[in-house]
Amino acid sequence: MSTARRSLPAVLLSLASLLPAIGPARGAAAEGPGAPTPIVTVNPVVLEGAAGGKQLLLRVTAPRDGKRLPVVLFSHGAQYSKDDYLPLAEFWAANGYVVIQPTHIESLSLGLARDDARIKQAWRTRVLDMRLALDRLDEIERQAPMLRGRIDRRRVLAAGHSFGGHTTAALIGAAMPDEGVDLSDPRVLAGLMLAPPGAAPGFRNVAWKADARPALSIVGMEDVIPGFNDDWRAHADYYDRSRAGQCMAALAGVKHYLGGTLGTNRTEEKTPNVDAMAQVRRLSLAFLDAHAGQGADWEPLRRELLASRPAVIGAFECR
Repeated sequence: MSTARRSLPAVLLSLASLLPAIGPARGAAAEGPGAPTPIVTVNPVVLEGAAGGKQLLLRVTAPRDGKRLPVVLFSHGAQYSKDDYLPLAEFWAANGYVVIQPTHIESLSLGLARDDARIKQAWRTRVLDMRLALDRLDEIERQAPMLRGRIDRRRVLAAGHSFGGHTTAALIGAAMPDEGVDLSDPRVLAGLMLAPPGAAPGFRNVAWKADARPALSIVGMEDVIPGFNDDWRAHADYYDRSRAGQCMAALAGVKHYLGGTLGTNRTEEKTPNVDAMAQVRRLSLAFLDAHAGQGADWEPLRRELLASRPAVIGAFECR
């Protein structure tokens, strides 16, 4: 680990503009609807003793103000890192959440050889990373002292994109019968899965437990790779396997990154879609708020979308 990695984390103050339709953040200073909401980021927070014999590097983003802040544990897609997906992380933070983003073992930012045996175990160690962050909230507060006494440990949610969607599913009650493991954590109240992977033999062949927590899947209807997944519906597989308590929104005209989840620092999102991202933000915030107990928009929105949808939401289903 370089000297820079070991240095004390820098505290960065930034402004995140909210969508006018959503209004000001809870637990954060705002002058009125749509006003910029101050957020703070500590990067990196470093936890020792992570699975795979590595340090766990975290990016932690939160509202500058407010108390009793719920937590969103966010798991990045394969090979990305804590420093991606800022359009979502900063938006959720501006709306009253402490967003914790670990860098998982297979991230290119860690520089491990692609044949390193630890990468093959990423499906397991990713989940353990998320649980370790939750176990070490006291240490996170120590390294991010402006959060001391402000985190509500009883309100924890998980979210993730692509491979991170699988990580999220495992946390909220998707066992992996092929591997004979159950990595779920009852402390996590609900999960948001963005373009999760489809079923496949091994760790992705999930089986939902009877006590699985609620979930929302958001997928892209152009998220197709011929010969790998020939239909966007493959990304709704976890929803299709669920029994109850899950919903699925499919966005028209967008691919794997749903119109801009990675942010402008990445070129993978070649077709940014402002309308799709607005819906990702709207859906995700309403869902998170409902299960963190700090908003009542999800149920009316769910009923509205089941009855009639804007064109950018090509399909919406619930069980």
